[in-house]
Amino acid sequence: MPLICQKCLDSGNKGRDFYQISRRFKNIPFKRNILQATNGIHKKDWVKSNKIDLKPDGIYCGQCNISILENLMNKEEIKLLKDYRIESWNPSEFPLEIVLQKLKIAGNNTGAEVEHYSVPKRTAQFGDIRTSLPEPITKKMNEFGIKKLYSHQAEAINDVRDGKNVVIVSGTASGKSLVYTLPALEQLFTNENATILYLSPLKALTHDQLKTLSKWNDDATEKNDLNGYKKIKLGGKEISIGVLESGNGEAAKELTYKNARYWMTNIHFLHYLLQGPYHYRNKGNDCTRFFANLKYVVLDELHAYNGVLGSKVSMVMRRLRMLCKKLGNTSLQFIACSASIGNPKELAEELTGLKGIRGFTLIDKDGSPSFEKEILMWNPALLENKKELRTRRAPVSEAIEILKHIVSEHGILPKTLLFYGNRRATSTASFELNRAIRSRIIELNDQRDIPNELFSPFHAQLTTIKKHQLMNQLKQGELIGLVSTSALEMGIDIGDLSLCIMVGYSGSKASFLQQAGRVGRNGPGLVIQIFQEDPLEQYYAKNPIEFIEREPEHVTIDVNNPNIISEHLKYAAYEQNGTLSLPQSFFRVGNIRKVEGFLDSWDVKESKWKLKPKKITYNNLLINGRVYKVVLKNGMNTETLLEGVDERSLLRDYHNGAVFLHEEKTYKVQRIIQQSGEIHVIQQRFEYTTRSHITDSLVLKEKNTKSNLGEIFELGKGTFELIRRMWGFKKVSLYGGQIIEDLQESNMYPVKYSTDGLWINLLSYDDFKQYLTESSIHVLEHAIASAIPTIVKCSNSDFGVISSVSMKEFSDLPTLVIYETGGGGAGIVDAVEERFIHILRKASGILNACSCTNGCPNCTHLSGCEQGNERLDKQGGIKLLELLQKNINLHVNSLVNVT
Repeated sequence: MPLICQKCLDSGNKGRDFYQISRRFKNIPFKRNILQATNGIHKKDWVKSNKIDLKPDGIYCGQCNISILENLMNKEEIKLLKDYRIESWNPSEFPLEIVLQKLKIAGNNTGAEVEHYSVPKRTAQFGDIRTSLPEPITKKMNEFGIKKLYSHQAEAINDVRDGKNVVIVSGTASGKSLVYTLPALEQLFTNENATILYLSPLKALTHDQLKTLSKWNDDATEKNDLNGYKKIKLGGKEISIGVLESGNGEAAKELTYKNARYWMTNIHFLHYLLQGPYHYRNKGNDCTRFFANLKYVVLDELHAYNGVLGSKVSMVMRRLRMLCKKLGNTSLQFIACSASIGNPKELAEELTGLKGIRGFTLIDKDGSPSFEKEILMWNPALLENKKELRTRRAPVSEAIEILKHIVSEHGILPKTLLFYGNRRATSTASFELNRAIRSRIIELNDQRDIPNELFSPFHAQLTTIKKHQLMNQLKQGELIGLVSTSALEMGIDIGDLSLCIMVGYSGSKASFLQQAGRVGRNGPGLVIQIFQEDPLEQYYAKNPIEFIEREPEHVTIDVNNPNIISEHLKYAAYEQNGTLSLPQSFFRVGNIRKVEGFLDSWDVKESKWKLKPKKITYNNLLINGRVYKVVLKNGMNTETLLEGVDERSLLRDYHNGAVFLHEEKTYKVQRIIQQSGEIHVIQQRFEYTTRSHITDSLVLKEKNTKSNLGEIFELGKGTFELIRRMWGFKKVSLYGGQIIEDLQESNMYPVKYSTDGLWINLLSYDDFKQYLTESSIHVLEHAIASAIPTIVKCSNSDFGVISSVSMKEFSDLPTLVIYETGGGGAGIVDAVEERFIHILRKASGILNACSCTNGCPNCTHLSGCEQGNERLDKQGGIKLLELLQKNINLHVNSLVNVT
């Protein structure tokens, strides 16, 4: 039912627009417009206004300014239009020192181990660009208050304008976007044919950048409301910008293909888009126009392209360069922006294939200012009654207590971002947070008008519309905070935040810096890293200075994988009408002839490679198999709750009978329809959610390399078939987390895929036979698994480790296997082989950092252990590590002496 103004209705007017006034937020008058369209009521953002001081709070007709009485509104409208904003600290007023002091006292009182590290305030360093920008661009910069450029911005822009490929590394909110925006706008303004390609790993970041670009429009009156397509006027010239991605409106896409010179997309869409010039019937000319005139390729959030995704991105970039060259475009430049990683220049060059004189210039001296930031490293208190699987307080409970303490002491909370685990963890944690914090606020203020949802979960499987809604709610003050997976690490604008809590280690120094950089943009910031009971995290809890001051990890990708190269060479040939000229100039094709089916696919004559098939099928870059969406059917209506669910997530979280939490409600999976890719659910009240039991098994398919490292063990690499099975699930209480029931049953087919693996065979028994038991090799497995993410940039979910004193696949030898869980091609196995001795040293350090004798959750246990962390011999594991390191050192020294 639409809103109705009785006066306008009686007079025959058809007023459909209204506005709302509210003083709920800090008793300051705010106004927002309410628009009525055929698809319902749309609320605009709240805007502070001093022109409405005399009007009482309420909803008013936009034509006659008459108040709309609530008794003329239905319950749904009242609920929709209620002002849910919650008062929080202004970032510039955040009393950091007081909050910090009281938190440290509270932590010490509860027995938590709290270490404090300060990051001082930094003043701005400025630079100059050598040649003035066009006057319209300079004029807009002045309107934005940009009088000077920071030193890193100026240096990067100068290099871009000199024709160099540039990779820039600077902190969060340091103005990296200007480095590519200014040269891009300059090209679009001065060269009527030039085109720009922006690539982002996140759809939300793409739309955020589109919104930023729309601010450069000189014509503020022009309506540009088509989602995903904008026209701006700059100095009298019209520039069109559009988003190309799955799920975006077809009208916006059509306009983008036809008119836009600035295309914004992601690597997955570009993977298919490269067919355009030769194979898109209706858009071929538009694609040819775009790629033939492409001047800049912007690789935003470069560090996100690691592992198997990075390996495949490197193939797409080579295909892009080949296509542009085929179309006569030889002036292509790359502008890359990255968070702090150990090898940004090397990564940019590996991703693009551009090295030497065509390589990248690195700019990593950040000239932007920053507020002070305080970091607390918080190790939860030991339990008085230690449990078999837990010796410390639960980290998420500790986070809740920290927020409850701030509310109790100050009566108000800062805007907060809490990073925690996976989708299921964010939903559960936000549910617990809302119950605890809401109760405490009501208790302190005797105020019942508190929204049920103060915190909301944020993760990749939310729909695009829902993500935008949540980010806007946080900016507007309708949420105190978000509980997010790593999906909010990157530079999406979510407003000013003062507090960041990380429950558990994010897996890399780069991720830690990204998450910590989310706070303190417009005022002092507080970061709290809460450690979990995990060997690596407890090692860092014992060595906090190493945690803070260690260098960022190197990002690894594999550009030599013959299977990936073979697949993308076919795409490249198809995109160039079937024939490649000198593909070895772009791809490393040395081992490609070994790939099965090579001779059937190619006709190779010297420098010309002709693809035999006339038509090929493009596979998704990452997800092999179906992608599902979770839907709720209500009569003829269908609501999409979640999207982008791959087969592995389906097995883990959305199997038949699974119960999960979404937006404070529980849902149960009724059936899975593979043909349509839909997971049908019902909304029903349950007192529990489910967690599935998953096991991996490996079958060795091919041995690629093998080498003896000394006398006692052999190290090899090869290809495995990974078989992932669900063998049951447990029901976990929503209120307390207790296991209600454990069911050992499976109603799902296993997921199978090929992957890369590395194995260690123990050959000689004499030196360590007494230590070689299932219990000691199990500890060795856990220690190595804990150490790998400290040496190789990857998370624990990117790889798996299994071990046995008698593994059938390897002639019943004692064996430990490390494999990539993402299907191979991530480069993790190669990096582990290259830095294996460093991993062994770190593994020893993790075990020896804990003072216990027999092993405990802080040193030998591993979350997700399929054996339930049973049969663990810590001393035997330490001895195995010592013998392995000693043997490798002797082997290396003998090679040096021979040389």
